[in-house]
Amino acid sequence: MPPRNAAQRALDRPPAMTATLPPPAGLRAEDGTGHVFLTWEPVPGARGYLVHRSPFAEGPYAPLTGQSLPRPPYADTRAEPGRGYWYKVAALTDDGPGPLTTTPVPGCVKARGIALATVTVTVDATGAVPPHVTGDGAQALVNAVARHTDDCSHVYVVVWNTAPDRPGMPPGSPALDRTAVVRVTGLAADTSYAVSLHRADTTDAATTRDALADTLPHEQLPPLTTAPDGAASLSLDVPLPGLRSLHLSRM
Repeated sequence: MPPRNAAQRALDRPPAMTATLPPPAGLRAEDGTGHVFLTWEPVPGARGYLVHRSPFAEGPYAPLTGQSLPRPPYADTRAEPGRGYWYKVAALTDDGPGPLTTTPVPGCVKARGIALATVTVTVDATGAVPPHVTGDGAQALVNAVARHTDDCSHVYVVVWNTAPDRPGMPPGSPALDRTAVVRVTGLAADTSYAVSLHRADTTDAATTRDALADTLPHEQLPPLTTAPDGAASLSLDVPLPGLRSLHLSRM
């Protein structure tokens, strides 16, 4: 009998068991301006997640993104305002997606009103803690970085909108624009700071570095005077796409 090659021997072996992860627990949806915010509990061993959506609770459900999400949360910015949807999530392994969550959660995008949705960006001028963003869609739609000098005489804060444009709409979906209230703590108390505002209509890595390095075109804003606790704040609109960078320098 002729010897069997490796391919034939592999066919003789029983198929390997495929590890299937349970669906994520704690799936929650929050209606936001221009988006539905979704979060869930991470699944140990998951390589990523797939969010599925349907206009009906009973389905059928289709994945929202072509690529897996590395971790929660996720903002569905492609839903139509005022229209209800249902969501489920599956955990991924190297062998593919596991089962969807058993119970779907509902979500409905809020239409933009007269004012832009507001987020608050809190920055510590001493660099002891990273910038913290809170507010409507903050965790999934808005990002911020900061850099400071050791004596806190100069502070750079960059805020940008990370939301994707909707298919079929012009770039810069207005419903996803945000007003960012930038609050800087840890400054010198009762001291005036000169402020310059830098603008860019893109959010790539090079532009972010330029904003931190103070090389973008900019305009001077009225000086800020800190409170007795060493805090100061101002508001700026952050469009999609685009970033806003602030440079505070002690006068």
